Amino acid sequence: MTVQELAARLSLPRRSREAALAVPLSGAEEQAWRRLFARDQQAFEEELSRREAPERLALALYLRWGVRTYEEYRGRGIPDAVFWDTFHDFALWSKECERATGRPGLTEWGWNALLLRMEVVRLGRLEYQPHTLDRGIILGDVSLAAGTPVLEVHIPAGTRLRRDDLLSSLNAAGAFFQRYFQRDFLWFHCHSWLLSPELRELLTAESGILQFQHLFTVYDEDFPIRQAEERVFGTVEQDPREYPENTSLQRALKNYLLEGKCVGMGKGIRRTAVSALDSQ
Repeated sequence: MTVQELAARLSLPRRSREAALAVPLSGAEEQAWRRLFARDQQAFEEELSRREAPERLALALYLRWGVRTYEEYRGRGIPDAVFWDTFHDFALWSKECERATGRPGLTEWGWNALLLRMEVVRLGRLEYQPHTLDRGIILGDVSLAAGTPVLEVHIPAGTRLRRDDLLSSLNAAGAFFQRYFQRDFLWFHCHSWLLSPELRELLTAESGILQFQHLFTVYDEDFPIRQAEERVFGTVEQDPREYPENTSLQRALKNYLLEGKCVGMGKGIRRTAVSALDSQ
């Protein structure tokens, strides 16, 4: 596969696609960037940010390395559909780059690097990242020690969250990582605003967000990260009165914030599908 073919298949915004493909990169330059990327992500991003039009350069590099990752997928025998679903994030984040900055390219360098390293994979409606718990969890008769392997669940932007689609994805994840990565996981973990208990005051029972939330046992919540506002409104404002009211969720959340309340980041766990009963 060529870089041009990859860019076309990913349905990148035309402006970003054309800008990235026009970036002049010699083989030696790409290799130097690749070595830095492999050695130290932070140093890579710092060096990238010092360059002219870093968003454009980042997308140009990531597309070239995406071709390599595609070959790694094929080497493991992973279905092509999984690759294309996973790397659709390039298009999502390129659109967000243009929306937020007015410039073509890619700004979410850290997240998309995980795709290139095959550390995040999308299976149907959800994305999964092999991880370990940073602290222990005791919840009823469940006791998980710090360091327990888990599949961290991420929720990409896109279609409505439907219970059947969510279960289909969750039920496939454990077997996928066993088959293609030879790794066993007994637990899912999720840290997201979608798991905030406060949302039960704002949404109806039919809400796709609550359909997702009900699939996990929420054990904790933190508040320093205002992810709910960022995701719902596309930005974070100091004064909630400045938020738009274009959707029912925006209106509900804005009113909630104006009452002096806030929505945090819920933390939840769920067993992987190790039996028929676990798939319900």
